[in-house]
Amino acid sequence: MSINTIIMPFASQENGEMRLQGALSIAQYFGAHLDVLHAQMGSEQLMPTEKQLVSRKFYDQIDKIVRDYIHSDMSQAKQVFEQWCRASHIVEGESTSPQASASWHDIFGYRGEIVAEWGKVADLIIIPKSLNGQTSVSFESAISDGGKPVIVMPRTQTHFSPETVMIAWNGDKAAANAVSSALPLLKRTKQVVVVTSERSIAKKPTQLDLACYLNRHQVEVECITFEHRNRNTGTQLLEIANEIRADVIVSGAFAHQKLHQKVFGGVTKKLLFESTVPLWMMN
Repeated sequence: MSINTIIMPFASQENGEMRLQGALSIAQYFGAHLDVLHAQMGSEQLMPTEKQLVSRKFYDQIDKIVRDYIHSDMSQAKQVFEQWCRASHIVEGESTSPQASASWHDIFGYRGEIVAEWGKVADLIIIPKSLNGQTSVSFESAISDGGKPVIVMPRTQTHFSPETVMIAWNGDKAAANAVSSALPLLKRTKQVVVVTSERSIAKKPTQLDLACYLNRHQVEVECITFEHRNRNTGTQLLEIANEIRADVIVSGAFAHQKLHQKVFGGVTKKLLFESTVPLWMMN
């Protein structure tokens, strides 16, 4: 597998310029095409039921106000995107050359649905780190329905050129999927470190089994085991990542459905909300 198509939803201006720089840097790293999905809700999404309750004239007035505001917001964001494409020497639009390219898409609709739809025909989904300690609609849709790896990017990180990657390994399906999807990344880095809690050291496939698998892909790894010490596993993983100066953490995203809400496990949430480096995740 190679990373040829990357998508990034872009719905707010918060840290917008730095987020665009970071996404373009990832596209450059892989020599891939980046689709920036500027998703906004139009009147039909904001007032789906009210449309039947108001006059056509009044609805059209509201629709014009919403569209004018969104057009202004979209225009400003697109100008920043075009500026950084030029500054980074990234081709705008589709390109047959091996260098990175990028496209901007103005889309009306629900962000979660757009991410799930476009994710199915992408190789990687970029999601910004949450601002409020809650998983975003984009992240939940990408993990649950996108079917592709997700890279959770710190909002202010503008450069992507990792040298050390840490794999959080516990032998489960989500971790295995994350590692397999990350092979294009692992093959390019200088150091790969597999980290496992002593609680999971005997769980098969073990970290040694993983090391053997990765060696067959020409990826050399170092294995580390840590004692649990009645402490949060996520906290310990982040401490080790800091000690080895990891630039990216590869991890499974454990989640289960509770009513209409996606509930993520404790380790996953700890990594999502407290990691200062990009997270490469799958479920």
